[in-house]
Amino acid sequence: MVTRRLTIALLSILLSVVALAANKDFEKDITMVSYEQGWLDSEGTLALKNNSSEEVKNVVFLITYLDMSGNELDYKEFTRRVNIASGMTRKLDIPAYEHSRNYHYYKSENMPGGSPSFKIKFKLKDYNVEEEPESIDDYTLGRYGYDHVQSEGNEGLYMIMIIAIVGVLFVIGITVGLYVLVAVMAQKRNRSVVVWVLLSLLATPLLMIIILLAIGKNENYIENQYDRE
Repeated sequence: MVTRRLTIALLSILLSVVALAANKDFEKDITMVSYEQGWLDSEGTLALKNNSSEEVKNVVFLITYLDMSGNELDYKEFTRRVNIASGMTRKLDIPAYEHSRNYHYYKSENMPGGSPSFKIKFKLKDYNVEEEPESIDDYTLGRYGYDHVQSEGNEGLYMIMIIAIVGVLFVIGITVGLYVLVAVMAQKRNRSVVVWVLLSLLATPLLMIIILLAIGKNENYIENQYDRE
């Protein structure tokens, strides 16, 4: 009985050691290379290196904010979509810490006259997790979503402008063509081109075309031509 309990205890200790070692190795899969946040920056820039053998597509990490004495000030967990090839480093942005109070990362630009400085501690929580719509925070969705919507919106606006321009040119072409048709019909019917074009401006070209079709040629004009000859 004692031997059995001792065996279970040893196995538990062994499993705990293995889990701790695995967790330590896991945390080394993605490490922070650098962080930047000047006193004017609304975003902090984080450089992460992928030390794993697979491509990273998203990452979950915890940032702990510390004062210059190493005391914890705050913490926040982030989830970000980011593509990092194995062995490569990529930068990503997170909201600046205490931007409204001009805080700056102790290695970044300070405000003239001085402003509060801080350090950070990076801890990897997970990566390449199966994504759900709510798994990516509003900040990331806002940045990616805005660019996508803005791009689609610009394309839609350009298309509407092109259609509108083509439509206006088409209407102008039809209108000018009707006035030209009135002028040609008036001339062929021995009637004053100027008068009928002016009448078209006062009424509509279509109405003048119908009237010209109805009244036909100016017989008086033809008789006057014969008399002159």
